[in-house]
Amino acid sequence: MTDTESEDAGREVPFHHHGTWTEADYRGLGGGVVGKGPLGDGRVELIDGALVIGPAPTADDERVIAAARAALVESLPDGLCVVGPVGMRMGQDCLLVPDLVVMRAPAEPESETPPDPEAVVDAQEVLMVAEIVGPDDGAVDRVFKPLVYARARLPYLLMVDRHAPFASASMVINGRYHEYARAVGPDELELEEPYRLRLALPEK
Repeated sequence: MTDTESEDAGREVPFHHHGTWTEADYRGLGGGVVGKGPLGDGRVELIDGALVIGPAPTADDERVIAAARAALVESLPDGLCVVGPVGMRMGQDCLLVPDLVVMRAPAEPESETPPDPEAVVDAQEVLMVAEIVGPDDGAVDRVFKPLVYARARLPYLLMVDRHAPFASASMVINGRYHEYARAVGPDELELEEPYRLRLALPEK
């Protein structure tokens, strides 16, 4: 196959689908919820029956996600755990993939195994969602997804922007997020709720 033929083959649509998407349709794409699939390396999410494709995390994103995970875990109260990136079910036709979630810990502690790309958690079990955004992320990650999280009444949202850099924490009130803490580099974000933690802001 020539380079031109290979490029043409890569442009082919790998599936045919009509109408709105369900979680079963979405997961039928293959590649797992957070893994590679037929739509490429980007993160694919399902919002109200429509597929939304965003950029995959970069190496810098992964570094900040790891630092945020460590900060969230450091002072984690009993009964909670931190997981992610993970699929989060918010209805039959809505499944988003936050970078991290703080949620109710399983009754039986899980062993230290690599994240399951097929894993999905229910939004009702989630206390706080954490999203890491960078220069490649647009309005979907910065604005639209938080609106969907608020609609689902997810209690807390942590946003970390490695491009600015800044971090903010918001709580949901009457279906909307209201910011209650913010830090701009080189300061640290300090929170008292949902539990006490300190988060160093990423360097640009």
